[in-house]
Amino acid sequence: MYVLEFINEYVASPALVLFMVISGSFFTVRQRLFTPKKLRYIFSELKNGKRSDGISPLSSLSVALAGTLGVGNVSGVAVAISVGGAGAVFWMAVSALLGAALKYCEAYLTVKTRKDGKKGGAPYYIEKICGRSAGCVYASFCVVMSVISGSFVQMNAAGAALDMTYGVPKLACGAVFAVLCAVIVLGGSRRVSAFTSASMPLFCAVFAALSVIAVSMRITEVPAVFARIFREAFGFSQVTGGFSGAVISSALRQGMTKGVFSHEAGCGTSSFSHAVSSAESPDAQGAVGMAEALADTLVFGTLTALVILLSPSGQTSGSYDGASFAISAYAYFFGAPAAHILSCLTVFFAFAAVICQSYYGGAAVAYLTSNDRARIPFYIIYCASLTLGAVVSPSFVWHASDIVCAVMLFINCGCMITGRRLIKNTR
Repeated sequence: MYVLEFINEYVASPALVLFMVISGSFFTVRQRLFTPKKLRYIFSELKNGKRSDGISPLSSLSVALAGTLGVGNVSGVAVAISVGGAGAVFWMAVSALLGAALKYCEAYLTVKTRKDGKKGGAPYYIEKICGRSAGCVYASFCVVMSVISGSFVQMNAAGAALDMTYGVPKLACGAVFAVLCAVIVLGGSRRVSAFTSASMPLFCAVFAALSVIAVSMRITEVPAVFARIFREAFGFSQVTGGFSGAVISSALRQGMTKGVFSHEAGCGTSSFSHAVSSAESPDAQGAVGMAEALADTLVFGTLTALVILLSPSGQTSGSYDGASFAISAYAYFFGAPAAHILSCLTVFFAFAAVICQSYYGGAAVAYLTSNDRARIPFYIIYCASLTLGAVVSPSFVWHASDIVCAVMLFINCGCMITGRRLIKNTR
C-alpha cells in the first residue's frame, strides 16, 4: 500500500498533471476551441449533427456522462477536498477547461477513424497513428481501468453509502450489483444507451436541485468560499511540506487527478461511447466531448464542492472515504432525509457508471482479440469483481485509479499529438 501511495504521489500524479497541461494547452490553442466563432460552430453541430444508424450525438452524451458523471462528482470531489483542501476545486476546474480540448480531439478522431460505421475508440485511432502494438498496450490498460474505475471505485462509494445510511453489508451490496450489472451489460450498447438516456437526466436533475437549494441556503457565504478556493489553490501553505510539496502541491495534485477521474478527458475511455454515435460529422461528436467535460466538472463538480465547503465538514481531513464525507455535508443542510436521498443517488450514479465502464472494458477486450464473443468472459469476471470492489480500502482504490489514469493519459495524449494533422481545424 505504501509503495502504491509513493508511486502515485511522486511519479504518477505529477506526470499526469504535466501531460494534462501540455496536451490540453496544445490542443486548446491549435484548435482555437474557445473563440466565439468556433464555439458557435461546434455547438450548432452538437444540436444538428447528421444521423444514420446508431444513437444520436446527444444520446451518446448520456452514455458518456453515465461513465463520468456521478460518483466522480460526489465521492471524487469530496476526496479532492478532504485530501487536497479547498484549492483542489480550482484545479479541478482547470482540468475541465484543458480536458474540453482533449475530449473534442478524442471524439473527433473516434468518428473519423471508426470502422463499419460504429466500431471505434481510442485503441483504433491510436493504432492508425502509432501502430497496432500501441493500440494493444492502451487497450490492455483500458481493461484494467474499467475494473478499477467501474468496479472498485464505484462499488466502494455505493457500498459505503448504503452501509452508512442503512447498515447494508458492503459485500451484499456488491453481490446485488453484480447480478444487476450482468443483466444490463449482456444486452449490448443499445441497452446501455437506453438505460442511461432514461435514468441520467432524472438523477442529475435531482442532484442539481438538491445542490442548488443547499447553496442558496448560505448564498451570502459563497464569495468567502470562492476566496478560500483561490487562496488555497495558490497559497504558500499549499506548496510546502517537504519533498511532497517540492514535487507538486497537494491541492494541484488532487484537483487535477480527481478532475481527470471525473471527466476522463485525456484518458480516452469515453471514446467507445462516441464510436456508437450516429453522428457523421467529427465536429459534431467533438462538441459532445466538450460538453461532457464542461458539464461534468465545471457545473456538477463545482456544485458539490460548494455544498461541502459551505458545511462544517468541509475541512481537510485526509480521508479517502469520499461518499461518507459528501453525505455528511448534504445532511447538514437537509438532515436525515438528505442522507437517504444522496445515498440513493450515489447508488444510482455508481450503477450507471458500472454498466458503462463494463461496456468500455468489453470494447477494449474485443479490440485485443478481434472477437466480440471474448467480451462475455470479461463481463463475467467484471461482474464478479464488484463484490471485491465493495470491500477494498478506499485509499488503495484511489491511488490505483490515479496511476492507471496517468499511464493511459500519457499513451492517448502522446498519440493524439503525434497524429495532430488528422484533426482538422474547422473554423
